[in-house]
Amino acid sequence: MIAVRHDVAVVTPSHDLVAESGDLLREALAVAVHDHRHVIVDMSAAPTIDSSGLSVLVRAHNDAKARGGTLSLAAPSRYVVTVLHTMKLHPVFPLYPDVDAALLVRQLEAETGAPAGPV
Repeated sequence: MIAVRHDVAVVTPSHDLVAESGDLLREALAVAVHDHRHVIVDMSAAPTIDSSGLSVLVRAHNDAKARGGTLSLAAPSRYVVTVLHTMKLHPVFPLYPDVDAALLVRQLEAETGAPAGPV
C-alpha cells in the first residue's frame, strides 16, 4: 500500500475510501506522513469515497501540514472530485491526473524551491 518514489511516499488504496477500509488507510497514511515530508494518495483504484474516507484524508492532510509537508491526491475519479467540491474541500488537496504528474511537481519544487502547484 505504501511505495516510495523520489523520497515521496505514494499510498495506493486498493478499493473505495469507505468506512470498511478506513482503519487500514488511516494506518498507512499515518506511517507515510510520519516517515516522509510529501505524500501522494493514488486514487486510481478508489473510485468512491464516503464521509469516513474524507475524514481520513483530512486528518492525514492536517498531520502532513503540521510537519511542514503536503498530501496530494493523484487520479481522483470524477465522483471523488465532485464530493471534494461539494464538501468545499477541493482547495485543501492538490489534485493531479496521475502519480507521475504529482511526482513531477514535487521534483520541480525541490529543484527550484518555489511552489509549482497542480498541473
